[in-house]
Amino acid sequence: MPKQLNKWLYEKTRNILRWQAKVTRKSIEVDGYNIVYLESNNKHKKTLILIHGLNDEKESWLIMASALKDKYHLILIDLLGCGESDMAMDFEYTLHNQADFLEKVITKMIKEKGIDSFSLAGHSMGGLVVLLADRLPIDKLILIDTMGAHVKLTPLEIEAQKVDDISQLSFLNPITKKDFKEAMKMSMYKPLYMPNFMITHILANKASRLEFEIKKLFDVIDENIRPRENLEKELNQIKQQVLIVWGKEDLSIDVASAHKMHELIQNSTLKVYEACRHYPQVDEPKELAADVVAFLG
Repeated sequence: MPKQLNKWLYEKTRNILRWQAKVTRKSIEVDGYNIVYLESNNKHKKTLILIHGLNDEKESWLIMASALKDKYHLILIDLLGCGESDMAMDFEYTLHNQADFLEKVITKMIKEKGIDSFSLAGHSMGGLVVLLADRLPIDKLILIDTMGAHVKLTPLEIEAQKVDDISQLSFLNPITKKDFKEAMKMSMYKPLYMPNFMITHILANKASRLEFEIKKLFDVIDENIRPRENLEKELNQIKQQVLIVWGKEDLSIDVASAHKMHELIQNSTLKVYEACRHYPQVDEPKELAADVVAFLG
């Protein structure tokens, strides 16, 4: 199938998912960089901002967003260098730099939109970025399979420690369709069905950004990986109400980390989903949406 046709079909499918979630594409400029996000129109509702994880983008929230579309004013952000946001080669993508930049994005966004209060959800690495963006006036926090309280190595982490170049790990940087499908199985208990045209387009897009994606990956990993996974002092100082959500079968960050976070964060609620891996928003979108509603009100 021609490359342009794959892209057209991919974009049509993506736009249908956005339409189902009742969100529209928008952008904001911060420090000369263009940041793309999706936003729902019901601005009279409580605001919930969603931040994706490593090697991911805002679209990973769309299934869950469909279940929340009539209940909240949703904002799904592509972090700098991810998804449709600018691919900035001159930016150092350390976690603290990403957190500082996210603070600028959200601060400008809420000022321009007149948002008085908001809750913030982060998945995986995005959850850690959210935790480090601690100067934001966040109402409530939702942490989903998030880095920050390392307890036990998972099989994937053990495998990663055996190689010299983590960019060669197929589950972090899939190159072939087989790699991509295996990565899906590792991160989702019930992997989404994706037609070949979607996989082909996603892989082609990754290939076109390969040098940049490797740079971004090493900017994150080189920032003292273990200390950033043991934020015991920071977690103990959180004052907001926090919902911690985890997949019991997570192969990326062991569920023991969820219990450690729950122990460290004083005002926290823990939800562990049985048949679920690293992506509760995909494996259990309705259950997660129900728990979010119960938590946020």
